[in-house]
Amino acid sequence: MSESPRAIFLSYASQDADAARRVCEALRAAGLEVWFDQSELRGGDAWDAAIRKQVKECALFVPLVSANTDARSEGYFRREWNLAVGRMLDMADDQAFLLPVVIDGTPEATARVPDRFRERQWTRLPGGETPTDFVERVARLLSGGPAARARTPSAGQAPAPGPSTPADEGFWVAVLPFKYRGTDSALTALADGLSEEIVTGLSRFSYLRVIARGATLKFAGESIDVRSAGRELGARYLMEGSLRQAGPRLRLAVQLVDAASGAHLWAENYERAFSADAVFELQDELVPRIVSTVADAHGILPRSLSEAVRSRDPGELSAYEAVLRSFGYFERLTGEELAAARAGLESALATAPASGDAWAMLALLCVQDYAQGFNLQADALERGLAAARRAVEVAPTHHLSHYALAQALFFLKERQSFRNAAERAVALNSMDGNVLAFLGELLSYSGDHERGAALAARAKQLNPNHPGFYWFADFYNAYRQRDYRGALAAALKLNLPGHMGAQMVLAAAYGQLGEREAAEKTVRDLLKLRPDFASVARGILEQWWIGEYTELLIEGWRKAGLEIAPASAAVTRP
Repeated sequence: MSESPRAIFLSYASQDADAARRVCEALRAAGLEVWFDQSELRGGDAWDAAIRKQVKECALFVPLVSANTDARSEGYFRREWNLAVGRMLDMADDQAFLLPVVIDGTPEATARVPDRFRERQWTRLPGGETPTDFVERVARLLSGGPAARARTPSAGQAPAPGPSTPADEGFWVAVLPFKYRGTDSALTALADGLSEEIVTGLSRFSYLRVIARGATLKFAGESIDVRSAGRELGARYLMEGSLRQAGPRLRLAVQLVDAASGAHLWAENYERAFSADAVFELQDELVPRIVSTVADAHGILPRSLSEAVRSRDPGELSAYEAVLRSFGYFERLTGEELAAARAGLESALATAPASGDAWAMLALLCVQDYAQGFNLQADALERGLAAARRAVEVAPTHHLSHYALAQALFFLKERQSFRNAAERAVALNSMDGNVLAFLGELLSYSGDHERGAALAARAKQLNPNHPGFYWFADFYNAYRQRDYRGALAAALKLNLPGHMGAQMVLAAAYGQLGEREAAEKTVRDLLKLRPDFASVARGILEQWWIGEYTELLIEGWRKAGLEIAPASAAVTRP
């Protein structure tokens, strides 16, 4: 048993030992002292005295509330709870000591807990899955932060989740067991395998909070009301799936639902030939497509999550919420959006410096400031590199950290280091279509044409409804080979009318093909977006590309009627 006065006392019913262990391990991984050693739970006077001493001396008391605690009218955990409440009689009201945690869907309003528990803000950690935000919050409380008081709902009304609810309570994702009502054992195995592997795939995205599969197994074979299931699991989003077979054909229907409103956010049918000998192959094909479509930066979940916090003041967001808010930039690609997202991250990191995803997102935004020519900060690229290195230091197993580092190194022209970071990001999460597409583009630009093209192609396979920028690598590889018709076909698929880069490549392709009218119109559109383009074009080219390709682009622009300052002139920084 720890004797540290900074220790955390974790109180739980014996049936909740697995969830308690997950919470304990997450806190200990951050270097926090936790009293949770099952080998010491032996009973007897000495053990009772030891527990009383620990409750008396611990810095934080964390009771795990659940259906199991509600079901038990007696239990040693209730003695621990009463000891903690007794100690609070000698404390100031704002003293940080009690931190109730709910590990399932137990309602706060009706939970069988001491009344003093309701005076504190509760946290929901379904199944004991413990995000970084909660660990950071515990660390702040240990360092002397005030206790969070409970919100006061209307009389007789439990607090409802919504945009004002802390992210660690409102944004969990659960994958319900996929349904198959037939008797084919191979299809039963496929249904189980799909739901299990989707949970694993979603968990690779560190910015998603995914409920452990074991917590959802109780819903197998049941008719489910998604709102009730969401409340019970503490999940904002639920994924459901069903399998049906007709002869040799299989249809998988998958949908993502907002459990708070019952609204369908996304649904897709996948029809495939089925063979009992190819169950694993079918899983390997379908799972990455489903996961990428809902989870990558342009997926259904990040868009919904970002919108849920978008109306909030960026300076009031937690680190996790600031990360979610930042996905909005990648949908809009404006300097104003970048500035707002970056402000939220910088504010959050001032109080939560251990958030690897926040550092990674800050790095990505700083690099975008440089790459897109917004020029909001003169040293944006250097700031991006520093933030990316910090992200890798804090969260070395998060693919987002290495993705951010790869981008910074690319623009710093450190090509081999860029390739190393890019491959590490892909290895950590090969289901992130957004990462594969952009790293494929950058690898193509750095001379690794085959690898870049392969990653870009894989990204398009993962999400058939992908953003237009996934075609930049295709444009580059066709244009550099002087296949201008193929380059134009790729450029038209970009479908980014307000994006300077898209107009740049369209104008070059039209110019090379001699399609004068279309070329002149595209040049006009480009100059509306960037009136000084002729003077800054070489600076932009030097940021992104090297070698003969840049001269080919300039040649295309000249044929389109746009004269670019000669190489002998001073290059203007975009």
